[in-house]
This record gives sequence, C-alpha cells and structure tokens, in this order.
Amino acid sequence: MSTSVIKIKVKAGREAEFESIIAALVAASNANEPGIRFYQGFRTGTPGEYVMLESFSDLAALKAHTASEHFLAHRTKLGDCFEGQPETLRLTDI
Repeated sequence: MSTSVIKIKVKAGREAEFESIIAALVAASNANEPGIRFYQGFRTGTPGEYVMLESFSDLAALKAHTASEHFLAHRTKLGDCFEGQPETLRLTDI
C-alpha cells in the first residue's frame, strides 16, 4: 500500500479556487481509479492550511493516479495556489 498525508499551505485569497480544484480532482479520482483506498482533502484549523489524505492499493495505483488525465489537468492550477512546497509524510501499514 501507498499512503500519504500531504500538508499544503495555500496563498492568501486563493483558498476558494484551491478548494474548487481539489473537489473536482477528488471526485474524478474516486470515480475513475479503482486502486484508491482513500482520497480526500481537508481544511485544518489554520487559515490557508489544508491536508490531503491519500491511500492507494499499491505503488502501481499511485503511479496511475499521477499519470491520470484528471490529475495532469489539475496539477498546474493546484501548484499556482501553493505557498511553498507541500510537506509529504509517507506512511507504512503495520
């Protein structure tokens, strides 16, 4: 399995745009990718701070996600909303 927690800081004033893009990406990913175990975005209690929880059945499913048409279509728009680089914590099942 491939599971990650990704902490994202969004530029001030871009939160609504970011949330709209994430909502579309989450919907498309969950509808079209059988290798997803869990894929959802969340707001934290800090303004402009978000977390993505992503879990894929295996590394091949993660690679299929990052190569998918819907991911590639949203990647640049998402990146334009970021304030700095996201922090990724990779997890391993026990």
